[in-house]
Amino acid sequence: MTIVGIILAVLAFLLAWPIPAALARFRGDPISEVVLWQAVGLSGGLSLIGAALAFAVAPGTTSLPQGLFDLIRGRDHTQLSLLAWIFLVIAVLLIVRLLGCLVLTLYSARKTRLRHDEILHLLSEPSSAYPDTRIITTDEAVAYCLPKGPRKGTAVLSTGLLKALDEDERTAVIAHERAHLDFRHDVLVIPFAAWHRALPYFSATAIGLNSVNRLIELMADDQARDHVDPKILAQAVSSAAAISPEHRSDLSALRIQRLSHPLDPARIPVRLMSIGLAVLLLLLPTLLIVTPSAFGI
Repeated sequence: MTIVGIILAVLAFLLAWPIPAALARFRGDPISEVVLWQAVGLSGGLSLIGAALAFAVAPGTTSLPQGLFDLIRGRDHTQLSLLAWIFLVIAVLLIVRLLGCLVLTLYSARKTRLRHDEILHLLSEPSSAYPDTRIITTDEAVAYCLPKGPRKGTAVLSTGLLKALDEDERTAVIAHERAHLDFRHDVLVIPFAAWHRALPYFSATAIGLNSVNRLIELMADDQARDHVDPKILAQAVSSAAAISPEHRSDLSALRIQRLSHPLDPARIPVRLMSIGLAVLLLLLPTLLIVTPSAFGI
C-alpha cells in the first residue's frame, strides 16, 4: 500500500495546484468547466484522504478496504507504528473537517438567507410590475436573487438600475436572476465554499470558489437566452457598468462579449468530453483505493 499512498499523494498534489491553475485559465462552455471543477474537488479530497489511509495501513496489507476493516475490528491496531498512527489521525481529521465544514456551510447559508429575507422585507417593496420581485431604493445598480427552495425565490432590483434600463432590459435582467433560482446555482457554490472553508491555505480552494462564482453567472446568461434576446441582456450589463463601478469588471466584459455572439455549436461534444474526463478523474483514486490490483500494484 506504500506505492498506492505515494501515487495518491502525487495525484492530490496535482489536483491541489497545477491542474486547478490550468483549469482556471480555460475558457469554454461554463457547464463543462463546473463539471470539471466538481471532479477536481472530489478527486482531490479522495486522493488526499486515501493517501493518508494508505500510509496508515501499509505495509501490513495489500488492500486498503481490508486493512481498514481489520483496524476497525481491532486486529492490527497493536502492530501500527507511530508514523502509521499519525497518518491515521490525519486521515480522520481530514474527513471530520471536510464533512464538518460542509454541514457548517449549509447551516450558515440557510441562516444567512433567512436573515437576509427578513431584512429585505423591511427595506424593500414588492414590485407591482414583476412577479416575485422586490425593489430596494438606492442609486446603485443592484440585481441579485434570494433562493427559498426548489425553483422558488425572489429577484431583487434597485431603483437606480430600473432607471438606467428600458423595459426589455429589465425583463432580461430578471430572466437572468430567475435562471439562478430555477437551476439552483446557489447549491453549486456550497461545496466549493465548504472546500475553501476547510482548506483555506490551499490555493486550489480559492481558485475553485472564484471560478464557480464566475461560471454560474455565465450559465445564467446562457439559460436566459431561452426567454430574452441575449443582445438586450448584454446591453443591460453594459448599462449597469456605466452607473456602477463595481460592475466594470472582467466578468462583465466577458458576459457582454459572450452575449453578443451565438452559443458555440460545439459545446455539446465538449460537455460530453468533460463528463468523460470527470468520470476518469473520479475513477482513478477510487480504483487505487478499492482495487489497486487493477493497476498491477
